[in-house]
Amino acid sequence: MRKVLTVIRKEYLERVRSKSFVIGTLLGPVLMSMFILVPVLVADKGGDEHRTVGIIDLSGEVLESLSFVLADQGRGNVELEPLDCGARDRDACVEELRGQILDGTVHSGVVLGENFYDEPRATFYNQSVSSLVLREDVLEPALNRVLREARFARVDVPESVYTYLSGRAYWDSRSVTAEGGEQVQNEAGSFVVAVSLIMIIYMMVIMYGSHTLTAVIEEKSSRMAEVMLASVSPGHLMLGKVLGIGLSGLTQFGIWALAFFVVSQRGVTIGDFSLDAAMLTPTILVSFVVFFLLGFFLYATLYAGVGALCNSIQDSQQFNTPLVMGLVIPMMLLSLVLRSPDSTLAVVLSLVPLFAPVLMFMRVCVETPPMWQIGLSWALMIVSIWLAARGAGKLFRLGILMHGAAPTWASLVRMLRS
Repeated sequence: MRKVLTVIRKEYLERVRSKSFVIGTLLGPVLMSMFILVPVLVADKGGDEHRTVGIIDLSGEVLESLSFVLADQGRGNVELEPLDCGARDRDACVEELRGQILDGTVHSGVVLGENFYDEPRATFYNQSVSSLVLREDVLEPALNRVLREARFARVDVPESVYTYLSGRAYWDSRSVTAEGGEQVQNEAGSFVVAVSLIMIIYMMVIMYGSHTLTAVIEEKSSRMAEVMLASVSPGHLMLGKVLGIGLSGLTQFGIWALAFFVVSQRGVTIGDFSLDAAMLTPTILVSFVVFFLLGFFLYATLYAGVGALCNSIQDSQQFNTPLVMGLVIPMMLLSLVLRSPDSTLAVVLSLVPLFAPVLMFMRVCVETPPMWQIGLSWALMIVSIWLAARGAGKLFRLGILMHGAAPTWASLVRMLRS
């Protein structure tokens, strides 16, 4: 055991004393904030660029009302540029509009029919797919309002009745506590916290798992492993490396967690987004720590086995890609779990050991699943870690001193079956 502790101490101190560890600890939260908070904060700010839209109003009745509605909705960045057809027919006028779009005079164009209020048809001309956002989010709602108001006016509906009929419901979200009470729900904050924790699991597992692979390959290439194996068994060497690198990851995470706790206690408000430590329930905190540890040890043991098999970083790429996809695929499936966390597909996928650190934890954050499902995912991951440790241990014992030909999938299968 003393030899394992020596390896752990060596791997741990080697990493926490490095400049990359210090820089990563300081810049890690900043980079994660850029990837998570910035998109949230600018989500409502996008699309503010000035847009000139050419309008062909063959009825002559819609343009003025549409301009008023856009101004009333605060769409000052959208300017309507009328195109006077004069005595020309519709096709000639539309051809001129298309020419203005091509030469950049207008961003896009809308053609309204002669009897728009009776036959509400509008043709949208654009040069870029991104223009569809302008149509669906700005022009279409505004034009629908113009049509609605005009039809109410035609049948002499009083303005008070129109205001009453066009009223909207105002929503207030509240979450039900385990005791049966209620509390105001900060949906944006809860979602950002959940995604932030998942990104931490994703980044830390990949980063420190790859550190394990790199460390094994470097020592194998420099023949340092041969010296170390003179005094410690391959199994103890692999265990010491995994634990030492894992402890350095936990140290980095502990610093981030302490900083987050201190900042959140004082309250953080950026724009419409607010962050409060109360969002982190005991279930979420415990699940995060367990999934982080189990996810790291599962991937770290697999990376250690691959590192012992390979002679260089280039050799490891063919084995590294499937491991990375084990975390990339569940990140791609997050929207599925977010929309329907209790669906059969979401439950099955979240129980897959390689996917569980991301998908099951997302289910815990969104809508806590039954405890037996969480416990089953932990049990399956523990069994997977045991199987991975056995396979990685065999690869470590047989491959750590191997040099020469690049490894293949066939050689990997032969070594596991030997």
